[in-house]
Amino acid sequence: MNTDPPPGHHTRHVLALLAGLAALASVVWAPAGLVGDLVMLVIGVAALLFAWEAASRPGPLRAAAIGGALLAGLVSIAAGGIFLVALARALS
Repeated sequence: MNTDPPPGHHTRHVLALLAGLAALASVVWAPAGLVGDLVMLVIGVAALLFAWEAASRPGPLRAAAIGGALLAGLVSIAAGGIFLVALARALS
């Protein structure tokens, strides 16, 4: 019989929420221009991947990881659109 306690993913869940908040902060503090738009997109996608993985793990703080994934997903969508517009302007 397995008497080991379930693995705790509390830290991972909280870090996923912080990753989503960092992605949101990158929208405000990223430098202007094409490079800043690319920075926002990369940070958003990285935070989304991390938060998505953390949200798939069970635990009492799973809602925090899901919230981080939602924030990072919204930032990724917005940053992708902004980057495409900036890239189109730069190439035209």
